[in-house]
Amino acid sequence: MKIGFLCFVFLFFLNGCSKPDTFEKEVRIKDDFFDGFVSLKKMESIQKYQLSISDTARQPIDCIYTPYDVFQMETGDVNRDGKTDICLGIIKPTPFDSILKKRLFIFQIDRAYIRPLWLSSRLVNPLEEFSVKKDSLQEIIIRTIERTSPETFCTRSYKWGSFGMMYLSTEQDSINYENAKQQLYR
Repeated sequence: MKIGFLCFVFLFFLNGCSKPDTFEKEVRIKDDFFDGFVSLKKMESIQKYQLSISDTARQPIDCIYTPYDVFQMETGDVNRDGKTDICLGIIKPTPFDSILKKRLFIFQIDRAYIRPLWLSSRLVNPLEEFSVKKDSLQEIIIRTIERTSPETFCTRSYKWGSFGMMYLSTEQDSINYENAKQQLYR
């Protein structure tokens, strides 16, 4: 009986101390302003994520670092300026919200530099996941899954306003996560 309990405690401790999965991704971008690659990778030696851009020969152009975990990266011309933007899902606190939460950051490639375009503190509800899509008018829409309660979620759409993301609509409300995921990628 004691051995079984000790094994349970050991396995619980071991599972609780395991490292979270690291997110890494590389995307090819080719538009009128940039032709190359955007990559995100975890730099274990410095315990930071590196977001970098390189040319088609994979020669480095610019990079930025974040010490916070990244859970997603998508690309698209979010602000409709003809340049492909980089949307990063980062788990971090803010000066006005000290809790680690999933947040959406948008960066632009401007004259071979990665520059912040929008660093969100939050959307309508806490963010879980997002996708970058074109709507029927070929405008970029950011669709999100947001948590509305411990067990319910909603899907929402946003587009670029004069500065930052502007709420458009709630597609589904009070649904489970599996249904929200189906809505997000339809």
